[in-house]
Amino acid sequence: MGNKKNYVAFDCGNSSIRVLSGLFDGEKIETKLVHQVPNEAINVNGIFYWDILYIFRELQIGLQKAFIKYGHVESVGISTWGIDFGLLGKSGQLLGNPLCYRNDFGEKVLNSLSKEEKDKIFKATGILDHPMNSLYQLLGIKKYLPEYYKEAEKFLLIPDLLAWLFTGVICGEPSIASTTQILNMRDWEYSSEVIDHFKLNPSLFPPLTKHGEVYGNLKQDIAGSLKINICPFVSLPSHDTASAVVSVPATSDDFLFISSGTWSLIGTELKEPIINADVYKEGFANEGGALGTITFLKNSTGMHILQNIKREMEKEGQKYSWDQLVKMADSCMSIVPVFDPNDKSFYNPLDMPAAICEYTKQELSIEEVLASAYISLACSYKQSIEKIEKLSNKKYKVIHIVGGGCRNDYLNQISSDITEKIVIAGPEEATSLGNIGIQLKKDQPDLSLFKIRQILKKSINTRSFTPVKDQSLKNKMEAYYEKYKELF
Repeated sequence: MGNKKNYVAFDCGNSSIRVLSGLFDGEKIETKLVHQVPNEAINVNGIFYWDILYIFRELQIGLQKAFIKYGHVESVGISTWGIDFGLLGKSGQLLGNPLCYRNDFGEKVLNSLSKEEKDKIFKATGILDHPMNSLYQLLGIKKYLPEYYKEAEKFLLIPDLLAWLFTGVICGEPSIASTTQILNMRDWEYSSEVIDHFKLNPSLFPPLTKHGEVYGNLKQDIAGSLKINICPFVSLPSHDTASAVVSVPATSDDFLFISSGTWSLIGTELKEPIINADVYKEGFANEGGALGTITFLKNSTGMHILQNIKREMEKEGQKYSWDQLVKMADSCMSIVPVFDPNDKSFYNPLDMPAAICEYTKQELSIEEVLASAYISLACSYKQSIEKIEKLSNKKYKVIHIVGGGCRNDYLNQISSDITEKIVIAGPEEATSLGNIGIQLKKDQPDLSLFKIRQILKKSINTRSFTPVKDQSLKNKMEAYYEKYKELF
């Protein structure tokens, strides 16, 4: 590959396992997808697990492909979904496959807590309580699978567990640790207040690494088996959302982002957490970001709504492209109702179009359903952004939409029209680019987050969308948002 250096990113999500090579020529990064396979939780006797050994094996295959295609591997970084974890026993071995957040252990525990306890945990950590959070899952294991908890010596979140499998090193990482709701986001240490309150074993939680530093090297036996070089593993934001935010091509420290996929993570980057009653009430969290920053965000429904509409339409045997769906939505000339995409009725309905009709109490054509979905999603974005501006006491002119969902230009334009802000879409490979960007600090320790973003900005193509100027259309969008606010 000439003078290009080959940095490898592991990007593991709930639905796919991906390995990418980032080829860095000293100025910009070119990403190459070298391996991708599906991922899914497995139900065993009513409990959902992740097959971590399958994931480990597929990542090895991807690492080998990256070496064969692009040569010497400079380093590797791991990014995955948050919250889930594995437990190591006294023998130093994995006690079993990690449990999946879909189990109801966490919900049972969270529902048993008083309002005072929930307030106390938020104040101690800055993280919003949610039944999926590792804290409640761990407490659920302690209560419902006591032998599993009793034998546990180390608690490793999914990227930490994969790091241990590849390097043999036991360590944690701050961004993924923040998804536990045990980390105090003021000092980036595990909260003794939370640990003591729930009588957890403090030695379960490993020390946290510093971004850009090497925490271990590929095990010699794995390198030998794969016939590749022994490469270092670099600490970086291993929560996929935090890595995605690194790739935002912002030109200043103050920016809004939407990490758009099945779910939309709507937020901004801060230097310090905001921990108060208003933040808790509005459902925002202070998650760990890159290089000591705070990713202040809210989890909101995203392409999940549209994906389910498309799936329902295709049950009759006809396949639809996203372009066809956009044309159908755009062809709708009538005024459509709006709905709250985050209402529980849209979480996992058997029939999404029927659920929308039931919620809005109207019989809608499929064109009207699609138009309503696009407009309602954009309205939900605006509502969250207004709350961010109020809570952070800042005003923003631009929204950066990154991730796979940024490909939907129709939604990008409607979002610009309704929020009345410029939308910049891209990159699509946000998580992997952010992952690779932080890896560069291994060789260039003085790289700041701003400088990393400048490198990544040269590496991507973006598209800009400006708010509609036609006054009648502008009034129409304003009217939709006023109707949306009435829902609350």
